Amino acid sequence: MTIPLSRAELYDLDPAAPTEAPGQRIFPRPSKLLHWLTASLVLVMFCTGVLMKQIGDGPLANDLYTFHKVAGASLLGLVLVRLSYRCLAHLRGRWLKGAGSHPVHGVLYAGLILVPLLGWAGISDYGARGVYFGLSLPAIWPEGAGFADLLFKSHAWLAFTLIGLVAVHIGIALGDYIQRGTNRGARTENAFPARADMP
Repeated sequence: MTIPLSRAELYDLDPAAPTEAPGQRIFPRPSKLLHWLTASLVLVMFCTGVLMKQIGDGPLANDLYTFHKVAGASLLGLVLVRLSYRCLAHLRGRWLKGAGSHPVHGVLYAGLILVPLLGWAGISDYGARGVYFGLSLPAIWPEGAGFADLLFKSHAWLAFTLIGLVAVHIGIALGDYIQRGTNRGARTENAFPARADMP
């Protein structure tokens, strides 16, 4: 007679074995950490971007601009780290097929790279690359090329588009979670039958 093992027992036998129960996806902890760090930075950047445009000029607006530039460069670096991690996980076979593979994710990654790059190009053209402690971000666009206004507008419009995609992503994730929860409830008895010593 074969007794089904719990996920913890399976992990004790083989830590490399998938511990995913039917209808449930398990993502590595580094992946979760990078995901929520990215989500937090996107939210903070969107809020500061809207605020600094509403405030206009002044010391507070300048502080928000500086923070926005640093946060944008940090977001770009974080997204590149996420992509590198995913590629490494795929090569090592540690990324489950279909996990996070919805087409919206590809568009989100493209937006997460393009939005900061457009803003960075805009401040490079405008000549406003200065950040904290007398440091400046490296120029990625010729200063004074005359495209700063177009780059900033493209940056803003694409940022709002990105927020829309994030809303779609959240909707898909919630729908997927609800569907998996329903399937998990329906399969629980078949997937994990009660042991003889259970009440």
